[in-house]
Amino acid sequence: MNNLKKIAKAKNKSLTSLSVDLEISPEAISQYISGKIKPKADILIKMAKILNTTTDYLLDLTDNPNPTDLNLNEKENMLITNYRNLNNTEKSQVNAYIQAIIDLKNIN
Repeated sequence: MNNLKKIAKAKNKSLTSLSVDLEISPEAISQYISGKIKPKADILIKMAKILNTTTDYLLDLTDNPNPTDLNLNEKENMLITNYRNLNNTEKSQVNAYIQAIIDLKNIN
């Protein structure tokens, strides 16, 4: 749970206050971070809610701390799938194109 310490710091949440919110000992938090023990599912879910992140992020299964929107429609899912199939140069071009559209929209 390497990401636990990162997200707590990013959210200005001390590990002590997190342990209070979770109603567990600070030692348990330290053991989670060191990998000595894993939190039970209910603690992990509560921790994710407190820190406004995903359980996947806390379990180091992703590097993205932001919760994903699971309510995407078919077109949005297709866009994401297509985007993921691009190389870095192509992704940069798409990002620049989208930003140009947004900039033009804001001018009008």
